[in-house]
Amino acid sequence: MSAAAPRHALTLTSQFVAGADFAAHKALLTRARLRRWVQAALLADAELTLRFVDAEEGQELNRGYRGKDYATNVLTFAYAQHESDPVSGDIVLCCPVVEREANEQGIALEAHYAHLIVHGVLHAQGYDHEDDDEAQEMEGLETEILAGLGYADPYASEKPAAAAPAGAVPAKTAKPAAKAPARARRA
Repeated sequence: MSAAAPRHALTLTSQFVAGADFAAHKALLTRARLRRWVQAALLADAELTLRFVDAEEGQELNRGYRGKDYATNVLTFAYAQHESDPVSGDIVLCCPVVEREANEQGIALEAHYAHLIVHGVLHAQGYDHEDDDEAQEMEGLETEILAGLGYADPYASEKPAAAAPAGAVPAKTAKPAAKAPARARRA
């Protein structure tokens, strides 16, 4: 039996401002579930805010901080300036984009939220995916954390299939899942 991962101190605030159209999301995103997902991805003590927004706010934030004029699934605003600073940040999830992506990818909304929150928490701790090595490390961590939470590998469709036996007909490859954006940078 393996030792349990250490639990880090966590101050977690959640804000659900996406509106009545996303009441089912709010019901799904219980405080206990959010805390479990965030805690699973923590490598240090942290103070984080999860904010669930509509497309208008998501687009406004993405345009203002990343110069991209569309709503995106998750934005992370990490506030630590140095490795020695405490982990702190705001993670903004755009409910309509998360729902659309889950539908397009044929995955449960819960699983997609779990993935994007883990992804955002890793960004808040300094992980990124600007180059292939960083992406591989971050995706590996996400996959491991999500497996520990009972969710499938969100990158499985992007990985090469195992070699087929001689004479086997290759299967159609699935369209890769959309990558979450790099974390927002402060101006």
